[in-house]
Order: sequence, then C-alpha cells, then structure tokens
Amino acid sequence: MKTKQAWTVAALAAVVTIVVVIVLVSQSPAPKSPGGAVPPASETGAPAASAEVVARIGDYTITRPSLEERLVRALQPQETEFAAEIKPVTVEGTLLEMLAEKAMSMEGRKLGYLEDEMIAPRLEEYRQGLLARKVQEGLFPEAPAVTAAEVDQVLKERPQLTREQATAMAQRTAALKILDQFYQTLVAKFHLKKVEGNFAQAAQIHQRLLLRPVEARGPGEYWIKNSQVRSELTEQERKLPLATYDGGQFTLGDWFQVICSMAPPRRPGDLGTPAGVERVLDWGVRAPIFVAEAKVRGYDKDEKLCADVRQREDMELLYKVQQEKTKDISEPAPDPIKAHYEKNPERFAQAATLKVSQIWCPDLPAAQKLKATLDQGADFEAVRKEHSLQKEPQEPYNISATGEGIFWPELWQAQPNQTIGPLRGFYGSGLKWRIVKVLEKTPAKVQPYSEQLANSIKWAIMGEQRQRILEDCQKQLLAKYPHEIFREKLQGMDPLEIATQKGDQ
Repeated sequence: MKTKQAWTVAALAAVVTIVVVIVLVSQSPAPKSPGGAVPPASETGAPAASAEVVARIGDYTITRPSLEERLVRALQPQETEFAAEIKPVTVEGTLLEMLAEKAMSMEGRKLGYLEDEMIAPRLEEYRQGLLARKVQEGLFPEAPAVTAAEVDQVLKERPQLTREQATAMAQRTAALKILDQFYQTLVAKFHLKKVEGNFAQAAQIHQRLLLRPVEARGPGEYWIKNSQVRSELTEQERKLPLATYDGGQFTLGDWFQVICSMAPPRRPGDLGTPAGVERVLDWGVRAPIFVAEAKVRGYDKDEKLCADVRQREDMELLYKVQQEKTKDISEPAPDPIKAHYEKNPERFAQAATLKVSQIWCPDLPAAQKLKATLDQGADFEAVRKEHSLQKEPQEPYNISATGEGIFWPELWQAQPNQTIGPLRGFYGSGLKWRIVKVLEKTPAKVQPYSEQLANSIKWAIMGEQRQRILEDCQKQLLAKYPHEIFREKLQGMDPLEIATQKGDQ
C-alpha cells in the first residue's frame, strides 16, 4: 500500500488529469487579485514570515529563501551563440531585478492587462485547474483497495507487467470508478441539464469556422485556430448555452476552448454533428462541475490557492509588459549589421574552448586533499576514477565561456597539461568543488563575414536592444513604485557560498 502522500501524487497525475479536462467558463470574469484579503505573497506564492522578508514593494514581499534561489539561477551561465560579457552576480543587484519584475507586474495590473483576450483565458484555465484538483484530492487519501483477483485479471490481460505495476493499474481503474461515481453525484447536486436544442446550431457553427474561415490559413492548416474563435464567433454565438447547472452554464465558447486545447490530429471527426457536439460537451463540462463544488466548499477563498493564482497573474503580467515594451524593435538593415560586425569582429568569433578532465569533490577540504595528492605526482586519471563524484567512465570534453560563465576567466588562464584547483563549477542544481586538468587550449577564431553570420548578428543586435529597453523600463518603474530593501538582512549573503550549499543538498 502506498503512503498517503505518494498515492496522492500518483492518483492525481495518473488518474485525475486523464479524466478532467480543464476548460474555460466564459461567463466568469478574469481572476482578480486577492489584494488585501490575502497576506502579502512571497516569490513562492505563500504568505511570507516577516523575519524572512528582505524587500517589499507595494503589497509584495521578497523573502530570503526566494532571493537565494534567484541568486543560484543568476549564477548559471546563459547558453548563447556568442560569448557575452560576464557580469558579476551581486546580492543587491539580483534583489533589484526581482523588485523590478514585481514593479512590472504592478504596472501591468494598472494598465488592465489581466483583461487581455489572451491572458484572461489562460488565467481562468489555471484557476479552474487548481480548484478542480483540490476537490479531487480529498477523494484519494490513499490508494483504493483492490482484490488479488482484480490484479490477476490485469496480469492476464497484460502479462508483461510486474505484479506491482498490475496493482497500480488496478488501483487507477478503481480510482476512475470512484471519480466517476462522485461526478455523477455532483451532476445531480448541481442539476446539470443539457440544452440539446442548441447542438445542431453548434455543429453548424463549427463547420462554418472549419470550412469557411474568414481568417487566412497557412499551407496545410486545416483546423480551427484560437484566433478564429476569438474573432469569428459573434458574442451571441459565444454565449450560446449547451448545458446549464446551478450557478453557471457551459457555452459554445467553452466548447470551442475544449476543441482548441486538443492537437488538431486528435480532434474528433464528427464535430459537425449534434452527436459530436454532445460528446465533447460531456467531456468538457466535468471541470466546471468540479469547480462549482470547489466554490461550495470555499476552496476559491483558500489562501494558498489564491496566492498561487496571483503568482501566475504576476508571471503573465510580467511577460505582457516586457512584450509591449519591446514590440517595436525592428530588424536592422544589412549595412548596420555589417558595420556592427566590423566594429568588433572578435565579438562574433568561434568561441575559445578548453579540453579538460575534471575531478568533482564533495567539499573544499576533499578537493584540497586531492590537489595535494596530485601535486605529489599521483596520476590524475587514477585519482579521478577513485575519488570523483562522477564514477561512470568519462572521456575528456570541451568547455567554453558560455557553459562556465563567471568561472571561465580563471580556467582560461591555465595552460595545457596544467592541473588547477580547487575551484568551483556548476554541478547539478548548485556548485561543487573540482580539480581541473587542462589537456588542450583552442583560442577564439574570428569568423569571416557571411550571410549566415549576418543572420546571427541580427538576432544578437535585437537581443541587446531588448535588454537595454527592459533595463531602462525597470529603472523607471522602480522609481515609480516605492520599495524598501532591508539591507541588514542581506549581511553575509554570498552568492557562491549559497550555490555551493545548494549543491551539497
């Protein structure tokens, strides 16, 4: 028998998400910020303990744990085509970036971007998913009981399975039955009724959008697109009810949202018939019914759920503001691209590389001890095979600035056949100490100007423009929205030490 926690994860992943299709309820407004009803949210979406708060802007707080996580991510090198300037990662600089992102989200709220026709449906879909899942979590505190005969039947049908796998499959089947039985009680509870008289009209509208689209389609595009649903359905058509239940209804707009959530090859072929309309309705209306039950239980007021929704809102708003601020960037003409190259051809050179072999160590004392052993003449490969955290056979490999980030300058100072260290390196989710033997050293090589290189330079120029625009925007918004940094709580924070501790976990 699985533990309660293990079964909850397995059941929701393998059962609930199969059964419940999260759809949109077009009658519901875009989700609103919980505002004063919920304590200020941290970067993780949970109410922040005051002792952990290192900065505040508006009703947002940033906690020390979230800052530490961001510092570790900031240290990670950005894989780019060309080597970029390596900038130091500082605690306060990273914290200001986090505050600026919150300021962007605040600006997006002020500008009404939560009502954006692309953002609002995604947020409602996410919110409904959380609500439906929360209702279903209570159905599976542990794995449903199954008999030996039921497991034997699964093994008979699928002899390739182990008994443990067959047991899990039998439990999933039992869970599906429980879920369906519970859903039927909700159907009765909320008096779900199909509006069958509208099915034929819904089928006709589907065929119109499919076969006579107003919007031009690209070659090979034979399906109804999201943009068509937004632009080619009239408001009356969008609100056409296909089912009603206490407190809400499932409309043609919701029905099309279910269709558009399917990959085109998997969409049923009979959607131009009343029967096809009804089948998708039966599939799609389940989520709103579960959401209705969630609201009865008060889950829509759940503090953690509201904080999670708001965090998703913040993410959507941040992306929207960034998109709006940079939408006018245009592709540079050929002459400026070539001039940009000629000004600094080394900037677009083939990256310098080092071929290395590395010994990864659990901590600094272990690395120091191994380095002393190597300095006394021990064979590097023998020591690596015996002591490195990476036990599997490993051939020497190439590293470059794009993969090493802040550690590259020190590495590049080494010469072939030189062993250096201890020094840190990226390992797993954090940093570890290592000893590095440099085998070969290949300097950067300037590339001749070409059409292919020009295309890469074009994107690099546009990326630099985007970065400058966003940095200016961040400065303006931080000046616009008052914020506070509790610098006394930043004392002793070292990004490298934090990342090394993460690597030890």
